[in-house]
Amino acid sequence: GKAEQKARRVIRQALSQNPGAVVLITGCYAQMDQQELSSLDPRAVIIPGERKSTLLELPGWLQENWQGHGDLLDAILEWRNTAMAIPALRSDPFAYNPVNFIRHSRPSIKIEDGCNNRCSYCRVCLARGPALSLPATDLLSRVKMLEAAGKAEVVLTGVNLSQYRDGELDFSGLLDFLLKNTDVIQFRISSYEPDRVDDSFLKVFSNQRVQPHVHLSIQSGSDEVLRRMARPYTAQKLRSAAAALRSVRDDPFMAADIITGFPGETEAEFAKTLALCTELDLAWIHAFPFSPRPGTSAYSMRPQIPQRLAGERVDKLMAIAEEGKRRYASRWFGKTCDLILEHGSDEDGFDLLPTDERYPCDAPVRFGTTANYLKAEIHGVPATYGDGTMIRVRIRMPGTDSRHDVIADFVAEDY
Repeated sequence: GKAEQKARRVIRQALSQNPGAVVLITGCYAQMDQQELSSLDPRAVIIPGERKSTLLELPGWLQENWQGHGDLLDAILEWRNTAMAIPALRSDPFAYNPVNFIRHSRPSIKIEDGCNNRCSYCRVCLARGPALSLPATDLLSRVKMLEAAGKAEVVLTGVNLSQYRDGELDFSGLLDFLLKNTDVIQFRISSYEPDRVDDSFLKVFSNQRVQPHVHLSIQSGSDEVLRRMARPYTAQKLRSAAAALRSVRDDPFMAADIITGFPGETEAEFAKTLALCTELDLAWIHAFPFSPRPGTSAYSMRPQIPQRLAGERVDKLMAIAEEGKRRYASRWFGKTCDLILEHGSDEDGFDLLPTDERYPCDAPVRFGTTANYLKAEIHGVPATYGDGTMIRVRIRMPGTDSRHDVIADFVAEDY
């Protein structure tokens, strides 16, 4: 619900600041609530999420048919009416295949779309439909192009990576296939379902070319709440999954999603979530309050938890998250790890100047993210090393502001 509020605010802001512009809206929100979005402004043009790959054709169409003559809105409406006249088949969710990532230090590839689960709170499965997967050979071709271009790391993304399937290949088999058929490029997993942390996943996760970072979709530490959510695991499975992941990697960065204020969540049930998050010693928690989504079974569940109380529970979890991040970072002081250099002031608004008087340095300060997902300020990096380069750093001390978890020293080029 809050995401939709933010989206509407951004749409209105874009239109008010650019009166001649047209705002194209697509994705899950556009798929599920076309009428609501269409009412925002005549210059807000809706492309249903299932048809969003047609947007790839728009620049060429404008170049050929519009070329700046007449109102842009009229041209785009003409294009949309033509594109939408084609029978409403689900378009290829993997059609977007960029070769260049101009403002990203690490590329990402979408390998899966949709979800076969029917969690009681989730509307994404309704918007995206059943799970679909990018064929492994197509994915390998894309990864090898990125590797040949010198990319150090690729992020594998999807709605539910654990439901990847290509013939006999599941996600673990896919990772093994990619590792065996590439040379040096490293892989980062965007998120994963805790009930799919099995022996085959642990085997590939132990590979040093798979980054030691995993984001688990936990949602609650209460078995009763998990049952109402229709999640396919118990709190004990979460404990086992966390222990197993740590058994095959040296202190990986482990994060989690948590929903607070799910219908009927008692103080005792929330206390179990707090206890579990503390016990798992998570490096970060993405906590957010439940919001009822039309079309889901949880929409009509009672009793509803007041938003004020759900928000207070989020605050308690975020306090645990902040402390968990500090504790995790401190365990890496004095250790070395890989890091990919990232954009500085032009993207994030950071100053490219030393920020820590305790550690003066003549070279410009650089920024990046370590293999284990710590945001770092790096000192001593040669100016010849560009964004996207993988280097070796030694983590020295805590960061001096909220934007950086740690301060690190350049050790050597690693990739």
